[in-house]
Order: sequence, then structure tokens, then C-alpha cells
Amino acid sequence: IARAVPARRALATPTTHHEHDDHVKRVATHVYAAARALARRADAKTSFARTQTRGYAADPNAPPKVPYPWNDPMNPSNWKEEHVVFAVLGGWAVVIAGAKSAFS
Repeated sequence: IARAVPARRALATPTTHHEHDDHVKRVATHVYAAARALARRADAKTSFARTQTRGYAADPNAPPKVPYPWNDPMNPSNWKEEHVVFAVLGGWAVVIAGAKSAFS
């Protein structure tokens, strides 16, 4: 035998002033809970994006690289490969500019 399920009045239209206040509070609670859930979800996505990932041919067992060379300037072995490339290219630029000014 099927029983009739009573209608939910959580967000029903209020009829009195007191019911109106309760209705506003319930709606505000639902909106706040939804906003909090969205914020939690967005925070989870950004915290995942902030974690370091090492793709392509990187050794998964290697120690993590520093995100910027100035975080560990005295240890180039912890730099990312592109930072080493920039440092080498900068060094060559200094050598070439120095040679140009010395011989001209």
C-alpha cells in the first residue's frame, strides 16, 4: 500500500509575516550553503592546480625542482631546465657584449 508523502514546505510561499521571515532565513541558509559548497569546490580546484606536476620525460623519483631560481640561487642542480637555459644564454650575452666592447 502506497502512502501519500506530505509536501515539503522548505521553500513554500509564505502567508504570514512570521512565515515570511522564516522563509527568508531558509532561503538565505540554502544560498549560503550553495555558495560555501562552490567556494570549497573552487578552492579544491585551485589547490590542485598549485601542486607541482612533472610531466613528459621527467624522472618521477627525482627531487622536486624550485619554481624560481632565486629561491635556491646557490644550487643550480635544483633549478628547472628552462632556468638553466636562460642563465646560460644570459652568460653568453655578457661574454659576447664584453668581447664586442673590448675589441671595438
